[in-house]
Amino acid sequence: MRRQVGLSRGVPGAVSGGLLGIVLGVAGLLSGCTTDAGALDITAPEEYDTVEQLVADADVVAVVQAGDASVDVVDRVPYTRTELQVRKVLLGAVAKNADLAVTQVGSSSSPPGAGLSAVLEEGQEYVVVLHRTAAGEFEVVGPGVWRADTLGASLTLHAAALTCVPAAIPQVTTPWELEVQLGEAGEALGTSVIGRS
Repeated sequence: MRRQVGLSRGVPGAVSGGLLGIVLGVAGLLSGCTTDAGALDITAPEEYDTVEQLVADADVVAVVQAGDASVDVVDRVPYTRTELQVRKVLLGAVAKNADLAVTQVGSSSSPPGAGLSAVLEEGQEYVVVLHRTAAGEFEVVGPGVWRADTLGASLTLHAAALTCVPAAIPQVTTPWELEVQLGEAGEALGTSVIGRS
């Protein structure tokens, strides 16, 4: 079953944005997590409770390095498009030397709200779970991406609001532990975690 992983526009107009903001604000107060998604007049992405759910919606899981980024503003909402250099494909298939990019809501000066991944930083290495939106174009699946430390020995979840991430999605892990967890999820779903590039 396909979950909504992208950001879709709500009903246009100030009334829908205001009503969505009120609903999300009340839900945020009740859950302990708030989101800026209502203020941005967008629908927050689907919630994911497990790595298995992330893998089920992924077209590609890979170790990447973030490159150049550009920001476009559409209806007062910033979208950051970051070029990616693939280091290793963990799940799915990506053409060798393919040009990849990920588009995320928000920017470094206007960060996204809870439930959305923090914007990738140029030069950093990440493990990303991606959904293909067009040839070479992707969006992040789930509440964040794992950022590698300088030695690549530890991965830390890079999310807009870590307190809102379910405990079953590891916040600090190692590349090996994450790859094992991805493998277990892939087996449960009948998917290979042997990536192809």
